[in-house]
Amino acid sequence: MKKPSVILAGSFLSILVLAVILVPVLTGDQAYTQNVEAILQSPSRVHWFGTDTLGRDLFMRVLIGARVSLTVGVVCSFLTFLIGLSYGALAGWAEGYVDRALMRFCDIMMAIPSFILVSVLCLSFKLLIPVEDPFWSALWGLCLGISATHWMSMARVTRGMVLEIKRKPFVEAAIALGGTRTHIFIRHILPNILSTILVLVALQIPTNILYESFMSFIGLGVHPPFTSWGILVREGWKTLSSFPHLILFPSMILFLTVWSFHILIDSFRR
Repeated sequence: MKKPSVILAGSFLSILVLAVILVPVLTGDQAYTQNVEAILQSPSRVHWFGTDTLGRDLFMRVLIGARVSLTVGVVCSFLTFLIGLSYGALAGWAEGYVDRALMRFCDIMMAIPSFILVSVLCLSFKLLIPVEDPFWSALWGLCLGISATHWMSMARVTRGMVLEIKRKPFVEAAIALGGTRTHIFIRHILPNILSTILVLVALQIPTNILYESFMSFIGLGVHPPFTSWGILVREGWKTLSSFPHLILFPSMILFLTVWSFHILIDSFRR
């Protein structure tokens, strides 16, 4: 029997994903519609989360912001999976000088403060990506910047598991029978490490969501009129003492999302 916390977490994420997909489509551009007669209203039946400093519906803006935050979380996890798996598998399979060189570079990357590295990479990618739309430029800059600084742990875990499994009798037998390295890795090694790697990938999603929110909070993510949870928290921070609902609701949804991911991942792992 599933625990109540698992049911609650699964229900919340399911409702959130459906709301993010359906509500903005059904209601149009209410998240961006300014209304000077409804500025800074408290939560009500008309505006469930109240309105912001420009009279925009905060509930709709939270849902629109969820699109950015969830997209960055999932895309960064997938890119981290590809980079970390490829890098760690290469180091573990090659060993020798190649392994030592790859791991020393990994150690150097891990020694650099991640915040500084993410900030520099996000700004660099935003300038280098040939996309005219500032929203997509900022979004891809975030995804590439965060992914380029979060693959090291996955690479080290992958390397260790490859080193362990490649010495198993069934792998040695496959080598003796003349199997190619690609065939052996795909057929024998990858299935034995994939379950652990997928847990690490899933754990990266809430971490990346928090990182995206932090980067947007300090102004290195997407910029208004586009929004994300980090931008909403930053806007609410400015009026915390007078209108706490502006920071309370985005922060609450962000907390519940990260908590739900951790609860579900822990349940699947067990």
